[in-house]
Amino acid sequence: MQRDLLRQPILGDTGLSVAARRKDERGAAGFGVALTKRLLMATALACAILVTHASSRTAIADGAAPARLYPDPLFGVVLLDQSTAIATGYHGAVRLSVDGGATWAAEPSGTEDMLRRVATTSDHHVFAVSHVGKILEADADARGWRTVHDEPGLYLRDIAFATPQVGWAVGHDGVILKTGDGGATWSRQELANYTGRDKPRLSGVAAIDAAHALTVGEFGVIAETHDGGTTWSVISAGQFPTFLGVAVAGNTGYAVGLNGTLVRLANSEADGWSATLVPLGTTQHLLSVALSRDGTEGLIGGNGLLLTLRNGQFLPAKVTEAFALTYAWIGGVAIGASGRAIAVGQGGAILVADRANGTFNPAATGPVTAQTTTASDRVTQ
Repeated sequence: MQRDLLRQPILGDTGLSVAARRKDERGAAGFGVALTKRLLMATALACAILVTHASSRTAIADGAAPARLYPDPLFGVVLLDQSTAIATGYHGAVRLSVDGGATWAAEPSGTEDMLRRVATTSDHHVFAVSHVGKILEADADARGWRTVHDEPGLYLRDIAFATPQVGWAVGHDGVILKTGDGGATWSRQELANYTGRDKPRLSGVAAIDAAHALTVGEFGVIAETHDGGTTWSVISAGQFPTFLGVAVAGNTGYAVGLNGTLVRLANSEADGWSATLVPLGTTQHLLSVALSRDGTEGLIGGNGLLLTLRNGQFLPAKVTEAFALTYAWIGGVAIGASGRAIAVGQGGAILVADRANGTFNPAATGPVTAQTTTASDRVTQ
């Protein structure tokens, strides 16, 4: 067994066998020389280790950590108009397209936070939420990002606006934030009748109008408000797995979640919202959902899949062979007012189609800038 040189002086062991010591006819003087040599070797080794350790600490402190040379995963996408689209993701990633999604370039966000979702108002202001509780806003041209609200340490997962003034953001610990002044200020709201031991992580929100909204999340929670958020009533909990996204068009909608869970939402004037499970025949996690304004077209993104709504059913979308969908995940989907459809996900992938029922092709993206990898890169999804 190899001996540890650093331990030998402490234990008083030179590493020489008893036979070797007896064989040394030069007596104590020779033995002392051998011991001195070993002590010097051990000291030199210890100094080398300490210097190396100090150097590595200095290098890390100076930011000389390994560089990421791959595109950041994307989770949010929105189309502002016929030509402008924005995608968001890891490390404050913002990708901007001004030609309908055909080409994309990186845009500085001013943060290293993971930007989970992005939303736009009808007057084209853009908002995003981060995994450490920030709400960011950009100008009407999707540039000039700045933080407008901060809930320190709280993971915010989705944001949506019903009007240029009224919007909601949701996140962990059952938190619901509302703005009534276009994002300038935000106040907390609560689930009124949730009885679970732990507050659910809310992952999706659909803003219908200034008074009505839906939110979905952990433990199969679906909740609605009909009074602008003064009261949030849980209409389903414990019946379904965790939901990760929701989309609504008029009185219909869909919620998607873990293990291939798809729920059709329907609203009636007499009974309010109801949820009905729709079998998909897959156990892959569904991460995002989007509907066209009239609800006739839809997209679902998930682990190794992209589904499109055809004749009232979600079926596999047409994806060019140039993109290996089976080995990737789609984290965000969007359908614009003109019908243009975009899906974003793993490795910075951006897929674009003229319609949700059309063929999705990889978009052209700009060069990737190397960024430093740190311990904070690991974000719970």
